[in-house]
Amino acid sequence: MLRRLSLLLLSLFALPLAAATEPLPQTFSYSVYTEMAAAHTDALAGRSLVERVTAPGPRGLLIRFPRGSDARATIYLRSGPLRYVADDKDELHLPDKREWRRDNPRIELSVRPLALGLDFGG
Repeated sequence: MLRRLSLLLLSLFALPLAAATEPLPQTFSYSVYTEMAAAHTDALAGRSLVERVTAPGPRGLLIRFPRGSDARATIYLRSGPLRYVADDKDELHLPDKREWRRDNPRIELSVRPLALGLDFGG
C-alpha cells in the first residue's frame, strides 16, 4: 500500500522544469528540489489529518535517465565538486541535505534526464 502511494506521489510530483515539448535541462540548481518539496507540502495541506500523517515525505530528488546511459551528476559545493553515479535502474537519487538547501548548489548532469521528481524512498 505504501509503495503504491509512493509511486502515485512520484507521478504527481514529477514536475517538468519546462514545457512538455522542451527537454529537461542538464544543468539546474538545487532549489528545484526545495520548490517541488514545497509544492508537495502545499498539496497535502488540503488533505485529511490521516492522509497528511501517513503520506511519506520527500527524501531527496529522483532523476531518471534513458536506459544504459551511464549517467552521472556533479554537485558544485563550496567544499568542491561531489559526484554521483546512476544506479543499475538508470536512476540517480540526490539526498535532501540542509547544507544544499542553504547554499543552493548547481547540479550538472552528464546526460539529459527523462524525468525529475521527488524521491520518497522505498
